[in-house]
Amino acid sequence: MCGGEDSSPTYYAVQLHWKCEDEAAQFIHDKLRLDWAKGGGGLTVRRQLPTSAFPETIFHVTCTNSHLLMLAELMEVKKEDLEGHIRPVTYDEIDQFPESGRVGPLDISDIHRCVQYAMERIHFDMSILSLPGHPARSVLKGAPVISSYQERHLISVFPVHDSEDLVKLYKSWSHSPFSPPLDQIRSYFGESVALYWSFTGSYTKFLFLIAFLGLAEYLCEMFGINYVYSNVLFSFFNLICLGFFLELWKRTANEHSFFWGTSGKLRLKPPRPEYRGELRNNPVTGKQEMFYPSGKRIKKIFLVSFPLTLLCLMMAFALMIGSFEADRIMALLLLDPDTEEVSTDFFSKILINLPSILYSLSIIIFNKVYLKMARDLTTWENHRTQEQHDTHITIKLVTFEFVNTFLALFYMGFWMQDIAGLKAQLFTTLIVQQVVNQVQEVLIPLVLHKPASMKFFYKMSKKLGVNEEPQKRKLAGTSDLSEDDDRVRSVNHDVLADPLDTLHDDFMELWLQFGHVFLFSAVYPLAAGIALVNNLTELFADRYKLCQLSRKPRPLAVRDIGAWYMAFRITAIISIITNCGLIALDLRDTAGQDWSSLEWFGMFIMIEHIFLVAFIGINKLVSDTSSQVKLAMDKTDFHFKQKHIKAQ
Repeated sequence: MCGGEDSSPTYYAVQLHWKCEDEAAQFIHDKLRLDWAKGGGGLTVRRQLPTSAFPETIFHVTCTNSHLLMLAELMEVKKEDLEGHIRPVTYDEIDQFPESGRVGPLDISDIHRCVQYAMERIHFDMSILSLPGHPARSVLKGAPVISSYQERHLISVFPVHDSEDLVKLYKSWSHSPFSPPLDQIRSYFGESVALYWSFTGSYTKFLFLIAFLGLAEYLCEMFGINYVYSNVLFSFFNLICLGFFLELWKRTANEHSFFWGTSGKLRLKPPRPEYRGELRNNPVTGKQEMFYPSGKRIKKIFLVSFPLTLLCLMMAFALMIGSFEADRIMALLLLDPDTEEVSTDFFSKILINLPSILYSLSIIIFNKVYLKMARDLTTWENHRTQEQHDTHITIKLVTFEFVNTFLALFYMGFWMQDIAGLKAQLFTTLIVQQVVNQVQEVLIPLVLHKPASMKFFYKMSKKLGVNEEPQKRKLAGTSDLSEDDDRVRSVNHDVLADPLDTLHDDFMELWLQFGHVFLFSAVYPLAAGIALVNNLTELFADRYKLCQLSRKPRPLAVRDIGAWYMAFRITAIISIITNCGLIALDLRDTAGQDWSSLEWFGMFIMIEHIFLVAFIGINKLVSDTSSQVKLAMDKTDFHFKQKHIKAQ
């Protein structure tokens, strides 16, 4: 199945790096083109010849429509049929689905998933023990071909942007920046990206309400209108709204999962291409899949990953103690010997905040280092599915970030009971993190990807003699594309774009902001307003970065945002305890100055239990599945039961 029109679009690009030998390139080319029945990909491959500007050879991978439909059936891709039922696409019944996509009912993200599946299913023969073209590098028996070369950084593989569809999406998105066209985003980028934008949009709209409540509480505090009791009411409404937001988002995610056809049992999901082990028959599907003993994985987690994470947590704690010590030393250095107070001149105000600013920057740097280590450790642990892999990365990141970012705030608020210092540190951390994120994620990529900047770098490289010469390869049986082909221009654009392999950084940024806003909202109600301003600017910046500056991410058919939802929910529950504690401290210093320790502790327990019962009650009150989804599921079940009865 490797025919096809010469004008067929390029769906995937395989970039051959300098260290990749010609024998390896030939092997990859032949395996991708080999007939499906013989263990190949059944794909069409064309070669983009190297030039002085793009000196590496690139394979353009495409696929015939009939092969795409066969792949969709094998993957059990679910789409809406002509009668409105969500069900798996089948080759024989394709006429029962609307021609709503690029190929039948298949959108561009579905097509990229199908081509990706065809590439990932190519495995080495059991007799091959070393990487073809690189005999010094060993491979596991039956390992996936493409990911084996990728792991050794010999090739890069990425889906190619479709300029026509991307322009339509960006134009539609520009008309409604605060209400992203989620179905279009899902059709183009896949479910994982669409779910991220759905969550971000919902969270930002939710911040409008919290920012309004925070402003009202701030005004009450400023004008002294029953400050303590207004703070209790603000915190209560804050957490009630938070409970509703999380439950309504869970319902929204279930709606997306059903109508986008990604619902299903995790254990039936296909393994990751990076998953390693022995080839065995899956007891459920009967297909050959990699198998890795769970006992080995558990040993890796508890004997290596857990101790390393614990070591990083101890380093984060030491960094926090060092920051407080630096604060103390700076205050002593700036102490006026005559008044025995810290100097109030402009220069002294900058210096007194310098340790906090440096600590905030060190947190960001440490976060980046640990993120890379967490990814490497989780890949080494060898989890079967993408969702399991992402869950374990998320657990590592959230555990570390909670200590690295929030431990200092807990220490300041509850151990030192320095509420003024806590407010100052919250403000500093929020501002520093958001400024750094804006510069790092938007300004720098925007400047570096300007056409003038690209031309300048190319001219300077040419003058300095560091431009790489085109690497000519001797490959047999290849079909070459001309340099002025539109497909070549599209791939060249993506080669220069920034890779977007994962959304962990984006979710982490949201979660950190979420923690700063809600964990200490009782003492800093304006945090939601600062976060809202940041998110409104990032809605525009992230959209531009995703559509204009980044490579198209690999589409992932996920059910929800995974462990990130649990991270947000656990943080919300912890925020109940922290805010109740802060309110109790406030009450003890104001209305309850004559209270005993027992009375003060009893007040804390009472407020905490009231808040917690209300929060958990919302979980029971709001159903996880909307009436719309229940009705659609019942209709589908009834339809196919009747169809089965008539067939008998």
